[in-house]
Amino acid sequence: MGRPMSAERVLGSSAKKRILYVDSAPTLGGSVISLLELLKHLDRSRYEPTVLFYARHANADDFAALGIDVIVWDVYASSDHRPEWAVRARGSTVGQWLRRSRWGASAYHTIGLALLLVRRVWPRARALRHIIEQRKIDLLHTNIRVGHDREGIIAAQWAGIPCVCHVRDFEEPGWFDRRLAARASACIYISQAVRRCHLEAGVPHKKGRVVYNGVDWAAFGAPQDAREARRSLAHRCETLRSLGVGDSGPLVGIVGRLERWKGQHVFLQAMAEVAQRLPKAKGVVVGDPVPYDLPYHDHLLTLRDQLGLSEQVSFHGFVKDLPRLMAALDVLVLASTSPEPFGRVLIEAMASARPVVATDAGAAPEIVQDGVEGFLVPAGDAPALSAALVRLLSDPLLAQAMGQRGLETVKRRFGVQQYTEGVQAVYSELL
Repeated sequence: MGRPMSAERVLGSSAKKRILYVDSAPTLGGSVISLLELLKHLDRSRYEPTVLFYARHANADDFAALGIDVIVWDVYASSDHRPEWAVRARGSTVGQWLRRSRWGASAYHTIGLALLLVRRVWPRARALRHIIEQRKIDLLHTNIRVGHDREGIIAAQWAGIPCVCHVRDFEEPGWFDRRLAARASACIYISQAVRRCHLEAGVPHKKGRVVYNGVDWAAFGAPQDAREARRSLAHRCETLRSLGVGDSGPLVGIVGRLERWKGQHVFLQAMAEVAQRLPKAKGVVVGDPVPYDLPYHDHLLTLRDQLGLSEQVSFHGFVKDLPRLMAALDVLVLASTSPEPFGRVLIEAMASARPVVATDAGAAPEIVQDGVEGFLVPAGDAPALSAALVRLLSDPLLAQAMGQRGLETVKRRFGVQQYTEGVQAVYSELL
């Protein structure tokens, strides 16, 4: 028989475990929303969360409202990690030649990584280690991907605590990030597509498991007709009033930050064809511009006007009340031109019993079965997208059946309970 456990260890095993969640995203997106869903349903009798954001965004106060300790670092307002001489060298003739040559590119990227580590990653890792020690953190949970969360993995290793790396995006880790991934205690992948990307890059397969994002489908309420939802909510919902849409015709929406690979321009091209077939159909583009591509918003507005859609398509910034927004739509579109790591808006629309049309790439086929919960179309194919939309908008019974099957799929596979339990199972193994 082994030695009996000490009283101190027995007491320690039953105490709450303190977890530091680090979200390094520069803007609000699916990572923050998914983290909020996780912490809303986290077993607080077992885990005590602290959240660190690298930027303040609209949902930060929602975390504090849950009684969670929130720390905000305004890191994106600080200067570039590259010294002035490196910026000059990058734009010089020699720097451009180095990036083009085979051996020079390797040296160039090695120097760039060294500067990044010395001037940004290690200082942040030291600051994170200080928080870990000050607050007696038992586990650190990063929330984007390995290459974006280097300092979190390093800080956890310095502090001698487990680190869970929640990989929410595709990445092709180089030699340094592969070593970091191997040193993380575990990786949680939001889809099989994201997991395959890591495995193909050489990250050990034993490191990770797939846990799909979850949605609290009960918060979306009972399914209702979209036109009726618009009528009943318009008088008390500022969101719908500001969209400038009525209940006379069908409404198609694309929801997500305004970023080129999200494909809002493809959506507009498809809506131009839809408008010719179904003149009463309206469209809405919901989302904020990203700070690193502000001109894209103006490009979309210009494209809308060039396509003659000024009266058919409206734009609206970030909408916090997603259940009301989804209830107002007849169809949700995901038009990403690059593979989506997950596509959270898909399960949010399905939770409202709305059919979806999504591009057939990345994780979308793991969520949507073509012809079952909606339609899958090739990325960047505006005619295929418009054809799928016309079919759904012209056949309300088909749309209703697909929406109902989508709700059933969400309840079965993408509920918040399976999401939370999957993450907590990883914690249990490590703690």
